[in-house]
Amino acid sequence: MILITGAAGKTGKAILNTLTRRGIRVRALVRSQQQKEALKRMGVNEVMIGDLRNAEDLQQAMQGIRKVYYICPNIAPDEVAIGQSLIDLAKKAEVTRFVYHSVLHPQVEAMPHHWQKMRMEEKLFESGLSFSILQPCAYMQNLLQNWKSIIDEGIYAVPYATSARISIVDLEDISEVAANVLTQQNHKNAIYELAGPQPLSQDEVAETYVTALQKPVKAVTLNRDAWAAKAAEAGTSAFQIDVLVKMFEYYEKYGLIGNPWVLTTLLDRPPVNFATFVSRQIRAYSKY
Repeated sequence: MILITGAAGKTGKAILNTLTRRGIRVRALVRSQQQKEALKRMGVNEVMIGDLRNAEDLQQAMQGIRKVYYICPNIAPDEVAIGQSLIDLAKKAEVTRFVYHSVLHPQVEAMPHHWQKMRMEEKLFESGLSFSILQPCAYMQNLLQNWKSIIDEGIYAVPYATSARISIVDLEDISEVAANVLTQQNHKNAIYELAGPQPLSQDEVAETYVTALQKPVKAVTLNRDAWAAKAAEAGTSAFQIDVLVKMFEYYEKYGLIGNPWVLTTLLDRPPVNFATFVSRQIRAYSKY
């Protein structure tokens, strides 16, 4: 039995889809009844409602578990503390593999959520557990939040310079790697950087949309103060906004660029490129 935390989010669902397709038994930890019902409809074997910050819930979630896949809620200030609790329980349960969903370039102190993930990785080094660490770049799926404005208005808006280059990666590829790492034996104490096939500027992203949609699409830079105000209105915490703004500032200065070789090797095929991803999205969109 594999425990997946943060299972109701975008990453968790993608990994669960892959594992359930392979017939692998999984226990998913979620926060609400609504999330539980959604995952049960996906065919997940076992779904438990609980709080990662509640010791009793974690102890119950760990019962009978042999492997753990730790996904922390997005930009949680206590990611390391939660992870340490999971590590302690995993050691008691004698789990055979602890997989941590980290991020590409956790060494970057200027992005606090990256830096925090490096601290969590350090906890695994010290744990004595058999671990694997996945370090994916930003997902192609993240760009879908702009899908309506891209389709309706021809505008692809980001809160950083459109020249910023990012090695975006398909989450479906990441989920395949996650399932392999969880089910294969040769990933002990491994750290894998998972970057897309090539870094793209946001202008190049827009050009890909133009080719695929056969309509004008322009990349534009949002005012970050205006973005922050809108995020606050939507209920994003001040801590999360501050962290995200620092990430946008870093992207604007340096981008986020990785090498695709490790992902290619783990998949035993080239990673999905952005043009293929967009074509797949257009086909899905046309069904509705």
